[in-house]
Amino acid sequence: MGSDEINKSRMNRLIWGDNLLAMQALLAQGYAGKIDLIYIDPPFASSADYSYQVTVEGKQVEKEASIIECLAYTDTWEAGIDSYLDMLYPRLQLMKRLLSEQGSIYVHCDWRIDSFLRILLDEVFGNSNYRNLIKWRRQPVRGAKATADQYARNSDSIIFYTKGDKWRWNGAYKPYDENFVKTKFRKDSKGRLFRDCDLGDYSQESIRKFEQQGKIYVTSSGKQRLIRYLDEEKGEALGDIWTDISEVNSMADERNYFPTQKPEALLKRIIQASSNEGDLVADLFCGSGTTMAVADKLNRRWIGCNLDKVGIQVSRNRLVNQGAKPFLLENIGNYQRHMIYLSGSKINEMQRIILKLYGAAPRSDRPDLGSHTPDGQESELVYVGYPDRPVTAKKVIELAQEAEIIDGTGYKTLVVLAWDYDYNFNTELENRKAALRTPLKVNIKPLTIPPEIYNYLKKAKNEDELDSLRDKITFHEKPYLKVSKPEVSNAGDDKVVITLKIDRYVLMNYPIPETQQVELRKAIKDNFAALIDYWAIDWDYDGKTFYSRWQAIRGNGKQASTVVTMAASPELPAGKRAIAVRLVDVFGNDASATVDVK
Repeated sequence: MGSDEINKSRMNRLIWGDNLLAMQALLAQGYAGKIDLIYIDPPFASSADYSYQVTVEGKQVEKEASIIECLAYTDTWEAGIDSYLDMLYPRLQLMKRLLSEQGSIYVHCDWRIDSFLRILLDEVFGNSNYRNLIKWRRQPVRGAKATADQYARNSDSIIFYTKGDKWRWNGAYKPYDENFVKTKFRKDSKGRLFRDCDLGDYSQESIRKFEQQGKIYVTSSGKQRLIRYLDEEKGEALGDIWTDISEVNSMADERNYFPTQKPEALLKRIIQASSNEGDLVADLFCGSGTTMAVADKLNRRWIGCNLDKVGIQVSRNRLVNQGAKPFLLENIGNYQRHMIYLSGSKINEMQRIILKLYGAAPRSDRPDLGSHTPDGQESELVYVGYPDRPVTAKKVIELAQEAEIIDGTGYKTLVVLAWDYDYNFNTELENRKAALRTPLKVNIKPLTIPPEIYNYLKKAKNEDELDSLRDKITFHEKPYLKVSKPEVSNAGDDKVVITLKIDRYVLMNYPIPETQQVELRKAIKDNFAALIDYWAIDWDYDGKTFYSRWQAIRGNGKQASTVVTMAASPELPAGKRAIAVRLVDVFGNDASATVDVK
């Protein structure tokens, strides 16, 4: 989905992008003071935060981090904990602005960082708004890893702050221990379990109400006691040490093989305690989507944000599989950090270097443009995207229009070299091309800059060495998706059923180690569908907003299975229509196609 006509403030939102920019955009859209509960579990000290294990045709491969994700990791950890806290501080300030006056924030961390975060949270939210440092025992005692010289570490910290001195609180309870029930409760004449309690803390008015409800019990000595029925009690009030929720183990049905996945029971407890139905819950480092999945089940509205495209895939699939309410999947705020510049004065213009590696001559007036003349062919205009943000369809259309007239004669081909493309790039590009008053005369050729190029550039000591690298680097085409011509069957009563099939999906670039690529290509040689993570169809595409009216999902972990490649529509009114297909593969690449049906 993605249209200005959609009222985003009323929709659940799954956002791909840097949460700093996403939160700035949310504030600009009127979300200040509108979020009732924020839970975050910021990734800590792991270079694998943006990698992901996936099994394709029995082959386990590791999806490598994209350049943008690598930049995020580098920026976060270049100065250790100092830069990590520098990353978090402005984000926590924005979260405070987004929280409602009765809002709460829970920050999940471990022993390595909890003391630093307490100081940071005191600075942002104020020491008076500190509520609890919850210790969650991730593993049972028997599952803790023994060490030779200290106690086993088997717990995480969850730090709870509120925005002010009045906050949403529904209490938190767990079921009574079986032994407690057995020793403290007994049956009344109707077989109902109850226990009696002292009335010393209750007012006379409350005692009269209890009498009217038949809840006063008189002992043999004539003393009044309050009857408390087990089926009316909430359970044992929770303290700040949680030992009754286990981490997601290898046998758990909810396991999706995401490295930092948290159990749904943990988020259910937090969401129920600090929000009500209809409240807005946000997770700005949303991982595999546990917060959104639980919030949706508990009838809360939600916003999730993740820079990791695979995490977005896992979250989306999870939400669709559980039948979540409709949500908006979008890219807010491109990843804008410092431009990548290699150290030293010999190589200091990344875009000019990329142009040379492609074989293009950089222009003197524009660092992002160059010209390339393939053997025996006409010259092409070449554009290099910024290394800190995805290329958008809007930008490409503007470049194509410029290519038509630049240098007086213009170019017939525009080559785009991008580190990454906007999530909805293919669909948006076709939409914008179709909306132009004057059709484009320029052929657009979108290519991707391979992730390994960064490693090559680090090894180059000067620009003269670029020539030797040129033959080692391949700029890959975006994935190729071919959809069959739709078959239309008459269903009677002026209705039709349309059958659509994916004929081919070709992935040019595999973002996995080279040693794994050969085996994987063999494994999927006659089964391209094994690469498809998700594909969806809008049987009545309006050219603006994609509505998923049918979808096939590969799933994760034990639920993973190769998707079907053919789909049949429900009965539809006969007549001319456009059908749109959206596809995302297991590595996060997306492709789209649109076909017309008469």
